[in-house]
Amino acid sequence: MVESQQSRHLTHEPAGSENEDSVKHQQTYADGEKPVTDVEISSTASTKTPQTGLHRGLTQRYISFIALGGVIGSGLFIGSGTALSTGPGSALVAYSVVSVIIYFTMTSLGELATYLPIPGSFNAYGSRFVDPAFGFALSWNYWLNWVSTVANEAGAVAIPISYWLPSVHFAVWGAALMSVVFVINAATVRGYGEAEFWFALVKILAIVMFIVVAAAVASGALGGHKYGAELWHYKEAPFVGGFGGALNTFIQAGFSMQGSELVGVVAAESKAPAKLIPRATRQIIIRLALFFVLTIFLMGLVVPYDDPRLINEDSDASISSPFTLVFLQAGIAPAAHIMNAVLVTSSVSACSSGLYAACRTVHVMATQGHAPAFLGRTTRRGVPLFALIFCTLFTLGLWAFNFVGQGIVFVFLSGISGVAGYVAWASICVVHIRFRLAWKKQGRDLSELRYRAPFYPFGPVFCFVLICVVVFGQAYPSFENGFDSVTFFSSFIELPLFAGFWAAWKWWRKTKVVSLDAVDLDTGARGGFTIEEETEMLDRSHAKGFRARTARVLSAIIG
Repeated sequence: MVESQQSRHLTHEPAGSENEDSVKHQQTYADGEKPVTDVEISSTASTKTPQTGLHRGLTQRYISFIALGGVIGSGLFIGSGTALSTGPGSALVAYSVVSVIIYFTMTSLGELATYLPIPGSFNAYGSRFVDPAFGFALSWNYWLNWVSTVANEAGAVAIPISYWLPSVHFAVWGAALMSVVFVINAATVRGYGEAEFWFALVKILAIVMFIVVAAAVASGALGGHKYGAELWHYKEAPFVGGFGGALNTFIQAGFSMQGSELVGVVAAESKAPAKLIPRATRQIIIRLALFFVLTIFLMGLVVPYDDPRLINEDSDASISSPFTLVFLQAGIAPAAHIMNAVLVTSSVSACSSGLYAACRTVHVMATQGHAPAFLGRTTRRGVPLFALIFCTLFTLGLWAFNFVGQGIVFVFLSGISGVAGYVAWASICVVHIRFRLAWKKQGRDLSELRYRAPFYPFGPVFCFVLICVVVFGQAYPSFENGFDSVTFFSSFIELPLFAGFWAAWKWWRKTKVVSLDAVDLDTGARGGFTIEEETEMLDRSHAKGFRARTARVLSAIIG
């Protein structure tokens, strides 16, 4: 069968369909679930993903920076001030615990994505390893997570720009930001990766500079005052508000740090998943410790938790960032302008990554019959354009609520996105456990897995329990000092939505939990490569020599 290039324009038919030697796999799920169309795995698997038409154009450089750049946004640069207002101890504990959660989550996802680098990542795994209804709910949950994040960033971008141009309405900057990130995502996946690389580099350099300056301020080398640990004993510090205040910080920390799981999402568009995904997974703990935990620790040493500029919505936006406060205390006059530029860049980057994740998620849902079919079409360049337009319009709808009140919308969307992120992480743990149980049930050898999660089964089980404690623990601060409706609904509205999606799809499609014997462990395995091809690829790409080793060390530190 020969098809012209034009016939594949705006379609989700498998790339490489003209190859008569393609090996076809029919993928099916539980009773009542609509079967997925034939998946073709051919010699073109290294450049195009099966079934969806997405292109494999992301290299190690892109994936490393996407894994980090997608995490760093206004949640860290601005939202960390909210976390710090509960005390330096609460903030440090929250960010440290969330780092542990992310580490165990990423090791689980790294094992899955290395072996099965398929479009949809853990959302697709949910349908395959647990229940099609579970995968359906997980996909829509993850999509809602990212459109909420993008809407939040689109509203937050006006905060730093208003420092320079206070008379311009915030709607102008939100619309401009959405236009820019739409163009970035409408380009090729390689173009998106290149843009995210440079955005992430700016944010990384800003954080490194902050760490150096904050350490100098804390020691008295800059600013003329040696802080030491005095702010940890200041007034109600280190834990302001006690247990409830500490718990409330976890949602903000979760919102600030979500995005690491993008490694799984981009696996389907990476050139060599067996090489790139394990490397990005191993590096994530170093980055979390350096760019989040250390940053929050130093911030707590030099910025008082009750500084009115942290929580005063009427103060200048750039001054509201703890990062800017540290530079000002160091005596660096243009600090506000420097951080303004970084804040704008971080919003563009976080919006771009969020829109990428949202449109890829809904695109894959469409190919699986979980969303309208037209959203599954791609351009010749492998861009899911209709899914991108749909996500952009929905995001603009959420962003429009900023006309009601920017501060309330920021808190509400941060809460929804934070809890949705926790739900996604918990689901990854469940999927990983089911994958391993099916692997054992079907008599498979663990040596077939190129990357195996350390600490299994402790890692995913501990992570799941910890997430449940964090999420359901939000009920305590919601009622501690009278009923706080914003905190309560932003923390819990996501849970009935997830349950509703699951129950509705299960009732409509009459789906069943997939038995361990029936779990499909082969379709899409290794991205279409055989074990021999995968081994040869890894051996060929293994660089040797001093320069290559130095490059790998630097990559582990900065991406």
